[in-house]
This record gives sequence, structure tokens and C-alpha cells, in this order.
Amino acid sequence: MTLEELAYISQILGVIAIFASLIFVGLQIRQNTRALKATSHHAITDSFNAINNLFVSDPKVARLWRLGMAGAEGLDDDERVSYSFMSLGYMRIFETLYYQYNNGTLDKKLFDAELKTLKWSVTYPGFQAWWAVNPISLSTEFRAFIDGLIREAQEKERRPGLQES
Repeated sequence: MTLEELAYISQILGVIAIFASLIFVGLQIRQNTRALKATSHHAITDSFNAINNLFVSDPKVARLWRLGMAGAEGLDDDERVSYSFMSLGYMRIFETLYYQYNNGTLDKKLFDAELKTLKWSVTYPGFQAWWAVNPISLSTEFRAFIDGLIREAQEKERRPGLQES
């Protein structure tokens, strides 16, 4: 075997090694993406569960949420402030969900499932009243998204025969 033939064989082996490395890196990225999505799913679920557990463990909080969602008329000034911050916390979780979904780090199934909850939440008059006067700490893109969901809910109210999509 000549030196030239050895050089060709070395080049071929080098190309094979590069392809093998690229395949390995691709598999690692795929595995990392899955792990990131699982972590994201877990964090979102934990956030919602923390709020749900708060409602379950404290009837006063559940009452405050129920009355606030119906409309702030049944709340005193301190309760209105509490409801406002509860709503803000709730919407920050949804904003995180929205952001992660749009960046590809959240599974579509989780986003679609929680989107149903969000669409249900925006139908309440207390939420709509709070949303209209509380543009605190939420991104412009997310506010536009929620405004669209509210318009969609209001349109369905005006046209009762409209089916859920």
C-alpha cells in the first residue's frame, strides 16, 4: 500500500468520523430538547397545582377567587387588591406557558390543554374587568393574545350557536 492510498483511506475514515460525530450531536440535542420540554411541563404543572392547592386548602381564598371572577362588586378594597394580585399571578403562569410554547420549549399538547382553561377563564366578567384596568407586568404580545381570546369569547356570547373550535 502506497502512502497516497493511506492518505485516501485516512480521509475516508476522517469523513466517516465527522458524520458519526454529527449524528451523535444530533441525538444529544434531541434528547436535551425532550428533557427541556419535560422540565418545562413539570414547572408549569407545579405552578398551576400550587394555585389549585391554595384554593382547596383555604376556603377564604376560594371565596375571594369566586367572587372576584364574578365581578369585584362583592369584594371590599383589600379583597380587590388580593384578587388583582391572584389574577396577575395566574396570568403570569399563562404568559410563561405562552412564551415557552412560542419558543418551542413546551409541548403543544400541554399548551392546547391549558388554552382551554385560559379560554374559560377569560369569559368571566370579573376577569374581563380586571384585565381592562391592569396592564401590569405582562408582555405586549401576550396582552394582544388575551385580548383576542376575550374578543372571541364575547363574539360567542353574541352568537350562541357558534361552536367551540
